[in-house]
Amino acid sequence: MPHATGVSIPDTRPRAWQARDVARLTYVGHATTLIEVDGVALLTDPLLRERFGHVSRIAPPAGPLPRPDAILVSHAHRDHLDLPSLRRLAGVPAIGPPAVAEILRSQGRTVTTLLPGERTRIGPLDVVATPAVHDGRRAPMGPPREAIGFLVAGTQRVYFAGDTDVFDGMRELSELDVALLPVWGWGPRAGPGHLDPERAAQAVALLRPRLAVPIHWGTYASPRVWWRADPRLPAREFERLAAVHAPGVVVPILDPGDSMALRPATAAG
Repeated sequence: MPHATGVSIPDTRPRAWQARDVARLTYVGHATTLIEVDGVALLTDPLLRERFGHVSRIAPPAGPLPRPDAILVSHAHRDHLDLPSLRRLAGVPAIGPPAVAEILRSQGRTVTTLLPGERTRIGPLDVVATPAVHDGRRAPMGPPREAIGFLVAGTQRVYFAGDTDVFDGMRELSELDVALLPVWGWGPRAGPGHLDPERAAQAVALLRPRLAVPIHWGTYASPRVWWRADPRLPAREFERLAAVHAPGVVVPILDPGDSMALRPATAAG
C-alpha cells in the first residue's frame, strides 16, 4: 500500500460544514469516524498518526478533516485515547467516561464526563452514553475502568459502539439510522470484549439499524499479521454474516478515508 503520513486537520472549518442540511459519515480509520449531523461535526476516538508503538497505518491517509465541534472518546486504551493525535485538536472539547476525563483534564482540555444512560447536548444534538462490555483501563495492570459507546440523536440516530462485545442491552437502542460497529482491530484476532465479524453480525440482529457500517478494520496492523495482504477481509465477512443474521439491514463498506451521505430522517430522536 502507499506510504501513509497520518491525517491532517486544518485550523478552520469550511463553510459547508456549517450547513444544517448536511448529513455525512466519514470512516477516517480504526475507531475514528467523523459524524456530521444537523450542522454539528463529531470526531470519535481520534487516532490520526502514521504509527503507534509497533503498529503502523497500512491504509492511505484520509484527506484533510475539518475541525470538529466535539470529540467523543469511548475509553482510555491507547488506540482510542491517543494523546499525540488529540494535540492536533487543541481547544476542541471532549466527552468521555471518567477514566478518559481524568487524563484529558490533566492535559488542560475541557471534558464532559458521562456514564451509561447519561446525556449531554451539543447544539441541536443529544449525545447519550451507552453501555459497553470492554475493559477500559489505560494500563494493563491498572484498576478496571468503564468504557462506553455513544448514541448521537438528531435528525439522524447514529450509534458508535467504541469497543464492546455483544450484549443483550443492544436491543434497547432502537430506531437507529446507522450503527458504527467494530469488526476487527490491528492484531491477529479480536478477543473477548471486542466484536469480530460473527459477533458484530449478532449485534446487528439486536440493534436492527437501517445501515450497519463496519469500522475498526483495515487501517492499522502489527508486523506480519496474517490478514495484512487482504485488509478488507473482516469487512467482507461481516457483510456476509450480517445478511444471515439480520437480512434487510444494509451494510455499506467504507474504506478508510471514504465518506457517505446519510438519508434525511423524518423526525429528530
